[in-house]
Amino acid sequence: MSSYALYTLRDLRVAEERQAEQALGEAAAAVRRAEVETERLTARTAEARAAEVAARAAEAASASATAAHAQTARRFFERLRLATRTAIEALDRHRAEVVAAAERAEAAARAAHLRARQRREVVEKAIARREALRRREQERRAEAAADDLGQRRKS
Repeated sequence: MSSYALYTLRDLRVAEERQAEQALGEAAAAVRRAEVETERLTARTAEARAAEVAARAAEAASASATAAHAQTARRFFERLRLATRTAIEALDRHRAEVVAAAERAEAAARAAHLRARQRREVVEKAIARREALRRREQERRAEAAADDLGQRRKS
C-alpha cells in the first residue's frame, strides 16, 4: 500500500473515531437525561408514599364515626393508593424502557469508539513502520554513499 493510501486511510479512520466520540457523547447525555428523569420519578414516588402515610396517620388521629365520612376517607385513600401505584409503575417502566435502552446505547457507543480508535491505531502503526523503514533505507544509502566516496578518495 502506498504512503498516500495509508495517509488517506488514516484520515478516514480519524474521521470515524471523531464520529464515534460524538455518538458516545450523545449516548452519555441520553443516560444523564434518563438519570435525571429517574430522580424526578423517584421523588414523585416518595412524595406519593409520604402523602398516603400522612393521610392515614391523620385519619387514625381523628376518629370520626359517620358513614359518609368513612366512605369519603376510603375514596381518598384509594386515590392516594392509586397515585402511589401509578408513580411506582411509571418509575419501573422508565427504568425498564428508557434507562436500560440508554445504557445499552452507551455501551454500544463505547464499544464502537474503542473499535474506531483501534482501527486508527493500526493504520498509524503501519505508517510508523513504513517511515522507519524509509529512514533505515536512507541511512543505508547515505552510509553506502559515504563508503563509496571513501573508496574513491583512497584510489
